[in-house]
Amino acid sequence: MTPPPDALPIFVADPEALARLLEALRDEPVVAVDTESNSFHVYRERVCLVQLSTRSQHFVVDPLAVDVRPLGPVLSDGRETVLHGADYDVRCLKREYGWRLPRLFDTFAAARRLGREQLGLSALVEAQFGVRLSKTFQKSDWGRRPLTREQLAYASLDTRYLLPLRDLLAGELDARGVADEARREFDRIASVEPRERVFDPEGWRRIRGARDLDPAGRDVLKALYLAREDRARASDRPPFKVLGEQTMIDIARRRPRSADELTGFPGLTPSVLRRMGDAILAAVKSAAPDA
Repeated sequence: MTPPPDALPIFVADPEALARLLEALRDEPVVAVDTESNSFHVYRERVCLVQLSTRSQHFVVDPLAVDVRPLGPVLSDGRETVLHGADYDVRCLKREYGWRLPRLFDTFAAARRLGREQLGLSALVEAQFGVRLSKTFQKSDWGRRPLTREQLAYASLDTRYLLPLRDLLAGELDARGVADEARREFDRIASVEPRERVFDPEGWRRIRGARDLDPAGRDVLKALYLAREDRARASDRPPFKVLGEQTMIDIARRRPRSADELTGFPGLTPSVLRRMGDAILAAVKSAAPDA
């Protein structure tokens, strides 16, 4: 029986609670799994929460507070793990903990194989169970502590309905005779490897509007792109939060020469100017000294 969506999960943030979680999982043949990372808020993302659900209980594990490595052997021992759109979670769990999920069931891939038109978890849950999942905390900074009760309740929603959803989809896969094909796809997803973040110094060429700049403007855009990357790495912030792409295009087109000329650019807030104003002017001067 699935508890109501507003029921708080069991929060696991110390070794004793983790030990109780491991005991609760010991005899469970299937476990739903999800993760929350902070990629929207930092340069170097990390897993900030691991959510798990059994048929009767829901857990949110805080890997910033407790060593979660003992969970690895439990999740990787051959019991079925159910995820939705598992590719990203699989890569994150392998990258940070070396975990592998040999018997994975991906509800996204299953729904796609069955021809569902709407593949998002919220849409599937609403269609199958009549429950609309909240998106209130979708862009939360999951690396910040403390977490609120509302954040914990939200985080557990992503695993709360996965097991009953898995049962419905698995039944349809069997009925249509495509379960073996789906299993091969699940195995392929489980085998994906982490992608190391590699900065491409020529990535500025892919920014929308770059091709429309004159040669001096393209030189300025490249200089801004490199300066933004340096600042993002040093401050552990996503590049798009350091300086927006459209703002870089505007600067490359107009090529301001002084702090006064920087005022009025959309996206150049006082905080951005404080952090990046000098770097912007230096990039313009070095890339287009005579423009």
